[in-house]
Amino acid sequence: MDLYQRLHERYGLSSEALHLLETTAERQLVGRKECVVREGERNPWLYFVEEGAVRTFVMREERCVILNFAFEGDPVTSSLGGTDDYRARVTIETLEASTLVRLRRSEMEQLFRQSVELANWGRCVAERFLNDYEEYFTNYSWRDKGEQYLRLLAQYPDLLQRVPLKDLASFLLVTPQTLSRIRAEVRRKLP
Repeated sequence: MDLYQRLHERYGLSSEALHLLETTAERQLVGRKECVVREGERNPWLYFVEEGAVRTFVMREERCVILNFAFEGDPVTSSLGGTDDYRARVTIETLEASTLVRLRRSEMEQLFRQSVELANWGRCVAERFLNDYEEYFTNYSWRDKGEQYLRLLAQYPDLLQRVPLKDLASFLLVTPQTLSRIRAEVRRKLP
């Protein structure tokens, strides 16, 4: 399924709105483990994953801290809010060969002024981002790491086939060894 079908299904965008998006968007084929944008670089784009998987992360104290994974139909951004010079606050990297659809932020803002439907869609995408972060911090981040792992698997059943365990450990803020122990404990408890 292509991105525009997913956007229609997820947000109910009309064919006219989808056409406006498609005429301003660019498809970008990116290989496995390729950097799309690095933290600190200028990046005037908003991305959507059409096919593939992407991770966003920051490097802190020589540690990779994964903030998010994105899969088919998901938006990916290097900063949640607009920065004056469009400097990326995170690094975006593919986990597998991916097709990304990118839209220039300035063109998106212009489309939002032209179309109430697209402006409402943009608000919905932003709300979804904020809701995901709110959900993470209020209902997820404070939980036991085993509970976090189980919840993540329930949310993304094919996660283990698409995301390396070291990346999953980074997202959970544990070492790979700790994640191995968590996985072993979970397997012991399953019937």
